[in-house]
Amino acid sequence: MITDDLARLTALLDETAARGESRLPPEPQLSEAIGVSRGRLRTLLRRLEEEGAIWRHVGKGTFIGSRDTVEVRPLTAPSFSVGDVFAARILLEPLLAAEAAVHATAENLAAIRQCHEILCKTEGYLQWKRLDNRLHREVAKAANNPLLLILYDTLNTQIRQALDTRLEQVFGHTAAPMSDANAEHGRIVDAICQHDPAEAERAMRDHLGSVRTKLFGVRWTT
Repeated sequence: MITDDLARLTALLDETAARGESRLPPEPQLSEAIGVSRGRLRTLLRRLEEEGAIWRHVGKGTFIGSRDTVEVRPLTAPSFSVGDVFAARILLEPLLAAEAAVHATAENLAAIRQCHEILCKTEGYLQWKRLDNRLHREVAKAANNPLLLILYDTLNTQIRQALDTRLEQVFGHTAAPMSDANAEHGRIVDAICQHDPAEAERAMRDHLGSVRTKLFGVRWTT
């Protein structure tokens, strides 16, 4: 069954990401690891690539994540605290959601909807985290402002460095936090697809405030 093969491949992606690696083994090793033919493996890889879970670079290999992620070097600044990073996120991402509600193309909206639908069906934390990151980036991308996207990618690099451990502690052990976040994501997606910038901004700010409360027990008021 293709669903069983896909589950084994997805589990391998999760294991690779958990080790802090982004590059998958070559196809011969990958097909042997999950017990499928090279042809079946390519079908599975195409499906994951369409979902934005992986991207392939001819001559270099297959990588976890989305191809169009901007390569951003981590900033060296001892004064950056987790609070600094999260405060910057709460300032930037609601405005990106509002811009997305105004400037998103039909292709942007389809990508956002598809990502949210897959995210809501995901049960494993590592895959959910990967799709959660993709959804937030699809929203940033839908603002259709290259400079703002670079700012988002720069901030997101800092977020992953500062919060990955705490996110896993809170979201990685029970389904409830993921379910809450999926519902909050749904409100953001609906507002963007309805081209309602005020609601998109409010929904994103509420979502990030909810996440901050879960992570640190700090209430956020608008």
